Amino acid sequence: MFYKSKATLAVAAAITSFFSTSVFSQDAIETITVTSNKIEQSIENVLATVNVITRDDIDKANARDLPTLLQSLGGIDIVRNGGQGQNTSLFIRGASSSHSLVLIDGIRVGSASLGYKSLSTVPLNSIERVEIVKGSRAAWYGSDALAGVINIITRTGDSSSVAFTSGADNYTDLQFSGALNGENYAVVLNAGAEKTDGFDVTTNQDLDRDGYENQNVGINARFQTADFGEFKFITQYSEGEVEYDSSGDDLQEFEKFHTLLGWTKSVGSFDHQLQLSQSKDKEFNTMQVPTAWHKPSNYQTNREEANYQLAVNVNSQWDLAGGIDWNHEDLSDSVNAWAGPEQPKSGFTDETRDNLGVYVGGYFDSQALNVNAVVRRDDNSDFGVNNTYNVAVGLPVSDIGMFRATHGTGFKAPTFNNASSIWGTNPDLQPEESANTELGFNLNLAQGQFDVAVFKNDIDNLIQWVQGPENVAKAVFEGVEISGQFSLFGFDNNANFTYLDAKDEHTGTQLVLRPKHAVNWTVSKQIDALYLAVEMQYRSDRLSYYQTPLQSYTLWNVSANYNIVDNIKLNARLENAFDKDYVTNVAGTNWQTGEITSNYVGAGRRLYVGINYSF
Repeated sequence: MFYKSKATLAVAAAITSFFSTSVFSQDAIETITVTSNKIEQSIENVLATVNVITRDDIDKANARDLPTLLQSLGGIDIVRNGGQGQNTSLFIRGASSSHSLVLIDGIRVGSASLGYKSLSTVPLNSIERVEIVKGSRAAWYGSDALAGVINIITRTGDSSSVAFTSGADNYTDLQFSGALNGENYAVVLNAGAEKTDGFDVTTNQDLDRDGYENQNVGINARFQTADFGEFKFITQYSEGEVEYDSSGDDLQEFEKFHTLLGWTKSVGSFDHQLQLSQSKDKEFNTMQVPTAWHKPSNYQTNREEANYQLAVNVNSQWDLAGGIDWNHEDLSDSVNAWAGPEQPKSGFTDETRDNLGVYVGGYFDSQALNVNAVVRRDDNSDFGVNNTYNVAVGLPVSDIGMFRATHGTGFKAPTFNNASSIWGTNPDLQPEESANTELGFNLNLAQGQFDVAVFKNDIDNLIQWVQGPENVAKAVFEGVEISGQFSLFGFDNNANFTYLDAKDEHTGTQLVLRPKHAVNWTVSKQIDALYLAVEMQYRSDRLSYYQTPLQSYTLWNVSANYNIVDNIKLNARLENAFDKDYVTNVAGTNWQTGEITSNYVGAGRRLYVGINYSF
């Protein structure tokens, strides 16, 4: 369903798309190189597992949110506590949401108090492509990238369009994208308004619909000069609200934006990149019908970042790159309604944090051997110095494949919730640490493209609340990821299988919400003006947070696109075509007996239809 490739990432992620499966099409695309504020490398350096979701993939799938698209990728599982906009957990090869770094346009976003970015409120109309890098990338990015990196690139391009979609649960979505291009400049505007009444996401609790709405706008502007290089300005803003089921707050109003200024210039063999950025993640939690005792809370993360990188092309086989990045996080605008008169109103005893990172890497590429090596040093104002590295070796097999071996370390600085909450702190708290190893083989034949990856990720010093936050746990994630894109009987196929063994190293018990087996398979066909795709998703049994079994399930989805004329397209998507009943997580228990009283349930059958006009 998506562009999928394996690519070496230069000092901080040259992400390369290897071949197009654009919703499983096998159209030959020799080279597509995608970068996220870092140095480019050619696709021949195939040493890390990468998926790329393109704008064309998004349009053909007709999905309603980003988690839906991510769910069909190998090695990734999404657990929803509700419907659109509501809490969604991301697991990359078993590691939790807080162990994967989410970037938008190459900058950090999300809640510094929780330690991760919510993907369910990112508007799809604002996205040009999504790059997913699996494995530890801390040597490029610093804290949080223990299991992988997701970089969301906002809209670019040279065409304009208007789209409208309507469907189940009174869903409506109006999107606009407009482009203005000249000889030395390009400006793209995107805007959208999305709303749904939702469905009742839990059983035996708050018997009501849980709706969602999102309004957003963004600009991507670039200007090229002959003498001073390229300048860019990007900003994206969204606001809205999410209803959810809870014994307390059941309504969240959110406001999120990021803006950046960037500059790039090449002088001979030297490539300079500079970027300054600012972002805000605000979530105001309250009740739809406030009670007399209720107190709303506001959690807001403000970030500032500065990044500079220099890349040097030494010769046809050697490249060097290094850089420095600084970021500042500030939670002082947060309001914890339950903070006492002698406590900080934000709810955090330490409201700000700085991090300075320096990295350098070398990249060797020949017909007989590929080697990538990078080291990084981070100095955190609260947790001191952390050193990380990544080494990858690739052995080409003629022109049809590549053996690869990668080993890297990572760390995650404790979140503000763990490190400085008014409800409990621990001055001896240390960063979580990881050691990640991957062995893989990529094969490219006329019949299709295939990849096998065997991975192991050890995460130590995991933080759990005992009598306050403590470094007490260790988790091990081992598994195999197999994927293939091929044509069979005239149909395009994109399939992946993941086996995962995720367990607590101390107790030997399986970690919750991680299925051992996951299968995704999409079959598609272009028939003149009609494009048709059928998707299957299977997840095996897994445990809930309360150690109760969650039954396996299989879902079937269908998407279709029909070009009436060249610039007018009808589209449709049928989700959960067989109206499968399934449980995603436990929502509530009886605090006296431990008996489960409520479950989160997946959405039933739903149909969406739309029209797109491009100009």
